[in-house]
Parts: sequence; structure tokens; C-alpha cells
Amino acid sequence: MADDLSFIRKWIKRGLSKDGKTLDFSNRGINNDIATDLAENVTLPDIEVLYLHTNKIKNLGLEELAQAEIFAPLKELWLYENIIGDDGAVALAESKQVTKLVYLSLYTNKVADDGSVALAESDTLSNLETLDLSFNRVGDRGACALANSKKLKKLKILHLDGNRIGYEGMSALANPQGLPALRELNIKYNQMDPQGLELLFKSNKLNALPVFTYDSPSED
Repeated sequence: MADDLSFIRKWIKRGLSKDGKTLDFSNRGINNDIATDLAENVTLPDIEVLYLHTNKIKNLGLEELAQAEIFAPLKELWLYENIIGDDGAVALAESKQVTKLVYLSLYTNKVADDGSVALAESDTLSNLETLDLSFNRVGDRGACALANSKKLKKLKILHLDGNRIGYEGMSALANPQGLPALRELNIKYNQMDPQGLELLFKSNKLNALPVFTYDSPSED
């Protein structure tokens, strides 16, 4: 077994920062099997930032990692450009290992409404300040859950570009009751619902944010 897992030791040696707080496992071709190996064999209590982006991790792989000790000390988790769907997002939302996470990037995956709702209702992700769900499959139900979340009270930055949000989701986001700390919202490249875009355009709350990007309603 030691010989079989020697690649993990090499990856750690190459990817661990000098201060031991950042581990870069990006672009390693990590699939579900390798993710399981990492979950079962890597414990680094001092890491705060883990790059797992640009790999081949699917739901099962994230389900294994979400229960692993490697996630426990993390403040930042980068999972963009994998193949993670709702089940993986739900596993992450229900994990007891992610209580310290401040930054979570899931952009360019396959997370839809069930995963978004789980993240919005997570008891263990309450310290999140940045959530990036851009270029996924989030629809109105997921957007409404995020806008009205009672758990994400510290969330400052929300990326929802390139999803499937229409009028109902835009209406909720125009007056996000559950995001009192919100400072930045990005919601470009969603469904071009004219009434929804008009609500965003006229939202005093959103226009008061330091950063707010969206598709402007047509002037025609």
C-alpha cells in the first residue's frame, strides 16, 4: 500500500507551501478513486487553503472528501472546474468538517437547485464569506434559498453568473432578506427575463452594494 500511495507523498512535497498552510492539488487528474485515497490517507492539521480545482472529481469523490480530516482545518476550498453536482454539494453542506470555511469556490461544475438549497441551509457553513457558484445549473429555487438563507449571515460575496435564474430568483435576489452582510453580487448571463432584470435594475439595496454586476434590461 505504501508503494501504491507514493504519488500522494510526492504531490504533498510539491504542492505544500513553505509555511505549511496551502496545499495545491490542482490539475492532477484527480478522479473519484484518487479522491478517496486522499480522504483516507492525508491528514494535515495546519493547512488553511486547499486547491482541488481543475480535476475530475465527481459527487462520490467529494462525498468521501467531505467527511475526511483533511477538510477540518480549511478556511479556503477551491473546487472549480470539476464534475460536481447536487449530491456532492449536499455532502459538503452536511459535512461536520467544514466549520472553518470562509471561502468556497464551486464554479464551472453541475450544481443545481438541490445543491444550492443545501448550501443555503447548511449549519456548518455559517462562517462563509465568499461563495462562488457561477457557471453551474442554479435555478429559481436555489437562488431564492440563497437570497433568503438564515444560515449565511456572514456571506459578503456571492457569484451566480452563468446559471439558470429567472424571474422568481431575480425577484428574491433583488431584496435578499437572508444576506445582511452582502457586499458583492454577480448575476450576469442568466435567463434574460425582462421583468426580473428590471427588479434588479431598480433594487436600491443591490445598487447600494460596492459591487453589483448584472445584465442591464433592454432599453427597447
